[in-house]
Amino acid sequence: MADFPLSAFKSLVSDFLSGRRSWDEVHNFVIDAEWAGATQLPRDCRTVIEELRMAFLADAKDDPQFLLSRSEVRDLFEKL
Repeated sequence: MADFPLSAFKSLVSDFLSGRRSWDEVHNFVIDAEWAGATQLPRDCRTVIEELRMAFLADAKDDPQFLLSRSEVRDLFEKL
């Protein structure tokens, strides 16, 4: 199991929150990390990262009822 690419993920989420990236771009990044086996999370922020990572596993087209709102994503992101 490889380390989850945390800095790239944080950058993508930040870009999503500012409107520079779409939900699907972050979703695809998380899916690619899953396929690569990059799921090992740092201990110091494991819970928050796991919540964000799990949120972005939802596909915007297939499961819109499960998507976090932008403000919910921002609240989690600020805990990092």
